[in-house]
Amino acid sequence: MIDKCSSCKNQTCNIKPNLIFMGPPGAGKGSISKLMVEKFGYFQLSTGDMFRQEIKNETELGKKIKDILDSGKYVDDSITNQLVESRLSNLVQSNTPFILDGFPRTLDQAEFLEDLEKKGIFIDKVILLNISNEQIIERLSKRRICPKCKTIYHLEVFPPLENKYCKVCHTEVIKRVDDEEEVILKRLEMYYSQTACLIDFYKKKNIVLEINSHQDLKEVFLDLMRVLGW
Repeated sequence: MIDKCSSCKNQTCNIKPNLIFMGPPGAGKGSISKLMVEKFGYFQLSTGDMFRQEIKNETELGKKIKDILDSGKYVDDSITNQLVESRLSNLVQSNTPFILDGFPRTLDQAEFLEDLEKKGIFIDKVILLNISNEQIIERLSKRRICPKCKTIYHLEVFPPLENKYCKVCHTEVIKRVDDEEEVILKRLEMYYSQTACLIDFYKKKNIVLEINSHQDLKEVFLDLMRVLGW
C-alpha cells in the first residue's frame, strides 16, 4: 500500500499525488504514464487525446477544434483550458489521481492551472524527465508504434514481432512522420523555447523532481518511485 505523499495538497486524493510529466519528445513520458495507469490507477490526461475525443464525438467544440487543426493552427488556450478544467473536475470528484501529459505548454496555461487550486484541483509534483538531444534522436529514429492499440516499440530495446508486427494485436507497426531526424530537431527547439519558463515557474514552487530518462524503462520507473518516496 502506498502512503499519501506528505506534500500532497489534494485532499480529495487520499493516496496518490497529482502529477505533471515534463520532458522533451521521446523522453518516455507516455511509457511511464502507462505504467502509472496500470499499476496505481492513475488517469493520463493528454490534450491531444481530448481534442481527438471531442472531434470523434462530433460535439460543437469538436467541430471547432477540427477546423483549427485542419488549418494548421494551434488550439487556443481558451478552448484547451475549458476542456482541461472539465476533465480535471470530474477526476477530482471521482477521487482519481491524474497525470498531465502535454499540458501546460505555456506560462499562461500554468497560471490557469494554479488558479484551479481555488476549485480544489491541485498539482502536487512535476516530474522532469532529462535526456540529451543526441539520445532522443537515437531513441526516436528507432521508435515504432502500433496504429491500432498504440503500443510503443524500439527496434533494439523492445522490438515488435519480426521487427514488424505488434505483440499485442499483431497489427503492422509504423514509424511516425515526426520521428524523422529533421522533424525531431524542430520539435526539440520548440520544446525548449516553450518550457524553459515553465520549469522555472515550477522550480520556484519547489515541486520539481528530476529523473534521468536515458535508462531502461524499468530503471526509469524505479527512479520515479524513489523520488516520490514510494
